Amino acid sequence: MGGKLYVVATPIGNLDDVTERAKRVLSAADIIAAEDTRVTQKLLNHLGISCKMISNHKYNERRQQTILLDELIAGKNIAMVSDAGTPCISDPGSILVKAAIECGIEVEGVCGANAVVTALSISGFSFNAFSFYGFLPRTNKEIRDLFESVLKTNIPVAVFFESPNRIKHTVNLLKEIIADSELCVCNDLTKRYEKIYRGTPKDVFEELDINPDYDKGEYTIVVKIPYYFKASASQEASINTLEAKIVEHMIKNNCSMKQAINELATMEKLPKKQLYTASLNLKELL
Repeated sequence: MGGKLYVVATPIGNLDDVTERAKRVLSAADIIAAEDTRVTQKLLNHLGISCKMISNHKYNERRQQTILLDELIAGKNIAMVSDAGTPCISDPGSILVKAAIECGIEVEGVCGANAVVTALSISGFSFNAFSFYGFLPRTNKEIRDLFESVLKTNIPVAVFFESPNRIKHTVNLLKEIIADSELCVCNDLTKRYEKIYRGTPKDVFEELDINPDYDKGEYTIVVKIPYYFKASASQEASINTLEAKIVEHMIKNNCSMKQAINELATMEKLPKKQLYTASLNLKELL
């Protein structure tokens, strides 16, 4: 019988956010595979846990895979952690998880703090789907291309990670490419310099510009895409007419036409007067 690989979420900043289950798993593990053993040691000291650690970061995880797999096959239980949040989500870990699955090793997730979900939960945006892109690419062209592709997805909310030294530049690009979007920009979540910026890219840029501590801590950017960017005019005419949207919403949500109009006006910021006209057109067809 082999051991078990636990994928353990750790706090994204505030150490008090660690779950009781994570404490138990870390306490009972034979080995902790840590992205940075120095960072993880601070958490273990806080929890009063002593355990053997093996580094497992993006520069050595392919080499460490063999060592860690041998330990799992020998019956050792391994808890894998990243510096903050959940391993494998814009962090190392997926290589070991895939290898363990292929070897028949049981893999168990220990959920907990997550910057993406935390940022979405406080954004105030209403949505039923979102896209997550991790850390933004390095060059202007790559960022521009990514933002342009986001506009074509028809997914109403997008989430990105960004570094403090690039945040103003990135928000400036958003101001240029998706000027009418709504932002919830979360800085240093759960930590010392935590601050939430809300508004258009222009609003957020101006607020960043006057904050002397804007460059402290990582950023999670939540972007609400303005409705009219979601499809071309020809697409709107053929498959996304207001009448079709009303019918689709009524079927999906089992609601009345009046409810569909009110909810579409609120959720997608569609003109209520035009929705009402579309509903009259539908009534003539029924």
